[in-house]
Amino acid sequence: MTDWTVLHPFIDGGDPDNVARQVRQLDAGVRKKLAESLRAYEKEQRTGAFVSKRFWAPRMCAMTVAGAALLPSASSVAVWIARNGMREDETGTDVIDLVIEVLLDRRVTWLPDLVDRLALRLPSDRLDPDMQQLVTGLAAHTGIAPLATDGLVYAWIATGHADTSRSSLARRLFEVDGLGPLLEAGDWPRKLADDQSLDRAMLLEGCLYRLRRGGKAADLNGFLLLHKALAPTREEVAKLAEDYEALLAGAHAPTAAMARHELLLASQNA
Repeated sequence: MTDWTVLHPFIDGGDPDNVARQVRQLDAGVRKKLAESLRAYEKEQRTGAFVSKRFWAPRMCAMTVAGAALLPSASSVAVWIARNGMREDETGTDVIDLVIEVLLDRRVTWLPDLVDRLALRLPSDRLDPDMQQLVTGLAAHTGIAPLATDGLVYAWIATGHADTSRSSLARRLFEVDGLGPLLEAGDWPRKLADDQSLDRAMLLEGCLYRLRRGGKAADLNGFLLLHKALAPTREEVAKLAEDYEALLAGAHAPTAAMARHELLLASQNA
């Protein structure tokens, strides 16, 4: 049976591989006792006057693995992983696979909840490859798609990889700020308009909703390009006439001009 005197030297020495070996197939009682010691160790290290990043960094990945194996709930594990990280800065070595390994070894029922909690921690304005890889890796093992969070929507548009269903991500596309420039740079207007798995009416209505919200011109231009790629029919414009009319008074001149043009064409064929 592994006790703290056995586990502690591997954490203190920054050895995540041996940490993973020591925490396999432990019963709940042993995990609880080790978790208490682990938390006390982290508190001591983080509050110690001698702590520096160079001293602390090698231990963080080992602690991440230990926490994933020992802490009692999805919420506590998610916080712990986010706080300690999964990559050693100096060497670039990551422990993502080890974290997945020790979590699967536990056979707990809360892994889908953990996937969602980690997905919610993905930033919506930049890529976090390590957290994204952990989310997708755990989702693949549990067989349950993660929530279509802001961070996963951003990652989809930034990388082209849909880490949950594309339809779920597309529905949220119009609620995440800052995506417009990415849409334009990645040829997304054409890709989205041509994607037969996506609901065309949802894309058009979502596009008008996003333009109505307003914002920075650089952001709105991407959605104007999406609207252009969708090339709405006169019938579609007539059906959504109130939404187009709401754009006429907007501060973004290209949006107002587009709405005016579409309404004029629709009225000529009424």
